Amino acid sequence: MSIEKVEQLILTKAREEAEALLAEAQKQAATRLRDAEARLRRRNQEEVERYRRQLQEEADRELAASTTEHNRKLLTERNRLLAEVRQRAEARVAERPQPAYRRWLAHQLRGLAGVGEGELICRSDDREPIGELLKELTDHAVSLELTLSAEELQSAGGFVVRCTEYDVDVTLESQLRALWPDVLPRVVTQLFGGPQGGSE
Repeated sequence: MSIEKVEQLILTKAREEAEALLAEAQKQAATRLRDAEARLRRRNQEEVERYRRQLQEEADRELAASTTEHNRKLLTERNRLLAEVRQRAEARVAERPQPAYRRWLAHQLRGLAGVGEGELICRSDDREPIGELLKELTDHAVSLELTLSAEELQSAGGFVVRCTEYDVDVTLESQLRALWPDVLPRVVTQLFGGPQGGSE
């Protein structure tokens, strides 16, 4: 074999090896590039997801704060309306017809039979009718050991009996307070269409 052919063979072999090395290098570079791109996409997706979660959490907090404030205002307004209804009821009771009020006083006094000795405190306007009722009930064998006090009761009506160890509150206000829990659900239903309770 001539020297020229040997040189040509060596050059061809070297070129093939160089091309093979270059192809392998290009393949590895392409693989590294794809891996880098994939890592970058994952990182970008994670950043986007983290930012989305952050925005969602901020929106949830703002919504919760707004809802809480809205509910607080609704509750305040509902309680104001219920208090107004109660005040109107108390005002209407204070404007009671006298015959009905006298019958109510007599009924309450009968319920005190056997309570023992006590001092009855009432409004100045009620002293005369209550004094008459006490006499009438005693004449009809109702056991009442009550004396009218000179103290004046500040109330819309009714009376308080002060005994040795306790007081019996039979004022109109106390009667309304006792009735309010039973009346309240119906008032709430009529005003708001719901069964829940409200302000006391």
